[in-house]
Amino acid sequence: MHAARQRIGELEALVARMDQASDWAEFHTCDERFHMTVAAATGLPSAAEQYGLVLRELYRYYLPSPLSHLRESNCEHAELVTALADRDPLKAAEVARGHVEALRRTMFAGLAEHGRDA
Repeated sequence: MHAARQRIGELEALVARMDQASDWAEFHTCDERFHMTVAAATGLPSAAEQYGLVLRELYRYYLPSPLSHLRESNCEHAELVTALADRDPLKAAEVARGHVEALRRTMFAGLAEHGRDA
């Protein structure tokens, strides 16, 4: 239980840091840590490891975006943390699905043009 509260605290701190990020690079660093912390929170090391491999591959397509757009996506991070803290797996899944769908529409739009499906 203490470990779960600690993870929630780490995620909340990362969301706050992303809200205060002064540039894209700082936001990106926190974003990667946020996603890896969520993966680690599953308690499944092999799943977290695989997620890390996929995340690093996807970040190859992560182009600098205006901070205003990044902060909008960070609102989804905050919603996810709230759902996890509330132990609401349905809400967490809904938020995560929406976050991935938004990224698919915006971040990976160019992949289909190169013969790869996002």
